[in-house]
Amino acid sequence: MLSHSFTTSSATELLSKNDTLAIIPLVNRCEPFGAGLIPSGIVEASGSKMNEVWSLKGDVTRGQTGQSYWSKSADIICIAHWLSKDDCQQIELKTQQAYESLLYVLNEQGYPYPFRFWNYLPGINAGDGDKEVYKKFCTGRLKAFQTAGIPPAAFPSASALGHHNEGAVFYVFASSAKPQHFNNNKQINAYEYPRQYGISSPSFARATTLRLQQQGYLFISGTASIIGHQTVEAGDLERQLEVTMNNIEHLLNHANPDKLTLSTFKVYIRHAEHVSRTRSWINQRYPHVDAVYTIADICRRDLLVEIECFCQ
Repeated sequence: MLSHSFTTSSATELLSKNDTLAIIPLVNRCEPFGAGLIPSGIVEASGSKMNEVWSLKGDVTRGQTGQSYWSKSADIICIAHWLSKDDCQQIELKTQQAYESLLYVLNEQGYPYPFRFWNYLPGINAGDGDKEVYKKFCTGRLKAFQTAGIPPAAFPSASALGHHNEGAVFYVFASSAKPQHFNNNKQINAYEYPRQYGISSPSFARATTLRLQQQGYLFISGTASIIGHQTVEAGDLERQLEVTMNNIEHLLNHANPDKLTLSTFKVYIRHAEHVSRTRSWINQRYPHVDAVYTIADICRRDLLVEIECFCQ
């Protein structure tokens, strides 16, 4: 069984456990520290030393192939690939190369179906028009998917956020079991966004389900205040939270064949002054869901908050 949690236990202690698939320390660094440990540059909102942990039943083995660091069980593999500060000056090309490397290792290791990606970039909103970092990242990612022969219907769920440190990291979960990907009919498919959002539309599904050993899992992508293809409620935190959660609830109702329930939220907040209001808003409505709150830049400058979910 795959599980997701947040803890202040030390990364060293967590990594010593045989069932730990991946640890994402919410710290101010984005650089490789070995297989299974993925510092992403995204920090916990209150500054506490929090670790995000993915664990599962069964022994985990770890290793490195080229610049890709992996941890795997019999059912799932997690692979991470970092870009250096200099690499990030060529974010489109280096994203493409990193994704091609990740996809190669997935297939080499025997886990050909990616079902969840995370992408953490420095200065995601830097640059104007088509030169914005996020838009160039999207082009690099799409080129890698096209080279690998992955069609839009097979794009997995994903999140892409910005941090204020140097370097970037991309990490992926994949399986030998084929997942099922879903979109949200209240939104245009991300990979069909109009030209105003960049040369290449974002390549991800709104949600992905996976069944392993008769257990179902639902991964909901980073979700925000978007209806159709447009940001709504710009400048209003509470209204953006409401639209965001309406989108998530819609996916729970329409992209959830196993009728799974919310287990965790990872919440990305653009402005530190919005943390307490966001925490209060979510706690009042979803007190049963374990949540971590982080500071991050969202892919659109007019978005104040983004939320991703894990359901089981």
